[in-house]
Amino acid sequence: MFTYLAHASPLHRLNPTVKLLTMAAVGLAATFVYSPWVPGLLALGLWLTVALVGKVPWPRLLRWSGYMLLLPLPLMLFTALYTDLSRYPNPHVLWHWGPWTVATEGLVTALALGLRVLVFVSASLLFIATTDPTDFAVSLAQNLRVPYRFAYGVLVAQRFLPLLRRELEIIRLAHRVRGVGEGRGWRGQVERLQRYAVPLLAAALRKSQRTALAMDAKAFGAGPERTYFRQMPIRRRDVLFLALWLAYIAAVYAVAARLGPLNWMWIPE
Repeated sequence: MFTYLAHASPLHRLNPTVKLLTMAAVGLAATFVYSPWVPGLLALGLWLTVALVGKVPWPRLLRWSGYMLLLPLPLMLFTALYTDLSRYPNPHVLWHWGPWTVATEGLVTALALGLRVLVFVSASLLFIATTDPTDFAVSLAQNLRVPYRFAYGVLVAQRFLPLLRRELEIIRLAHRVRGVGEGRGWRGQVERLQRYAVPLLAAALRKSQRTALAMDAKAFGAGPERTYFRQMPIRRRDVLFLALWLAYIAAVYAVAARLGPLNWMWIPE
């Protein structure tokens, strides 16, 4: 999960800046209300977009969905147990034991928060899986006028994550070849972490030093501006993608308002 999947699709060809702004709009739309219909329908739209427009295989999506559905469960559990029921005039209590009370209102709030987390993760997954890191860095500098030093830093951070994951796998295989046993349980995990931390940190320092030397050799940062081999214009299809998602967000709010109260996070006095 959260790695770039390089293949041709309409979603891959979109401008990264417009795609980022679209996902930010989706995240904001899921934040404003406590109605579970809004984040639920937004998450459904994101998954359909990834599968149909991004051409991500369904088996991969189903494998990812297991992790994504487990992620918000602790938040939903504690929200259901500790929701302030004094805000409701007549709460519908379903279960009570000691200091814990579970009511219908608490379950609805917990479901809304869990689906909201699912929207955030799904939007991040859509953007990362369908956006080339180099195109994203160039788009930040050309479309958002971000200083190219910062844009290149974002690119290096994105490139380093898969490299460090690969380095960790090499370290693990080297330990196995040398006959280093792997203990079980939490104690075994702590021991593995101690064995892997130092060589992984050394590898990260070596790679960062080589990157810094390469940047110095090419006079990176010598001037305020630079030229670009790649160009990232904003085309009609990018504007259409943003407009379609804004229309879908408006439709989701309209449907959710018909199905029940929206329960805005902030209501003026």
